[in-house]
Amino acid sequence: MADFTPTQGRYLGFILAYTHLHGYPPAESEIAAAMCVSPPSVNQMVKSLEKRGLILRHPGQSRSIKVLVSEDEIPPWNARKKATHPYKQPSRISTAPAAPPANLYVISVFLVGGPVNDKFANKEVSRVIEIRGDQTLEQLHDAIFKAYDRSEEHTYEFQFGKRPFDPDGPNYGVPSPQKRKKVYGDARTTKLDDLDLRPERVFGYWFDFGDDWFHQVQVERIEQAIPTVTYPRVIRRVGKSPPQYRDE
Repeated sequence: MADFTPTQGRYLGFILAYTHLHGYPPAESEIAAAMCVSPPSVNQMVKSLEKRGLILRHPGQSRSIKVLVSEDEIPPWNARKKATHPYKQPSRISTAPAAPPANLYVISVFLVGGPVNDKFANKEVSRVIEIRGDQTLEQLHDAIFKAYDRSEEHTYEFQFGKRPFDPDGPNYGVPSPQKRKKVYGDARTTKLDDLDLRPERVFGYWFDFGDDWFHQVQVERIEQAIPTVTYPRVIRRVGKSPPQYRDE
């Protein structure tokens, strides 16, 4: 039988009730709000619960708490004593279930072709970008555009054919009256989740149909997006961005 104090039991009860309701464990900030205590106090309690073998978590990863105690031993959260905190106890467990967390795609973008000068020849220039599954290919294009420090917009296309650069598609960009191929999709409305992407999937990104900047894009992994983080965002840069135009 697990050994824990009444206070630790209330923490375990809340974590378990929240997990059952939402399908995933609470963040420490949500525990702090429900227990009417400071975030540092929650952090210390979580560490204490982990040290006693009552929970399992992955430090640095939000919503990773797993209760290791049998449910029969944990006091129900609704049976807890009323808080004596002067502020009103937030009613978190009684609210409607939150929307499921969004997928997070961690994507590497390698520059593999373009009008670079000798200074950049044979050097790796890559960026790692995080983007949610409910965001579009156009937003991925914007993220790559900014990650490579470009200043002037041009046409672009994502190529998802049998090889990284396959003009026969299926491909996605901004359709024009001349683009009548059945395999041509609209990047402005196509979300990452629509593409059935898997880790290690490789596809092409072609920017500027003239100077022809070619990039190889690879899905590194798929995780869970953090609700409080703004995406897309660049998390890693290798190499300085070459000028958009050779004469710059």
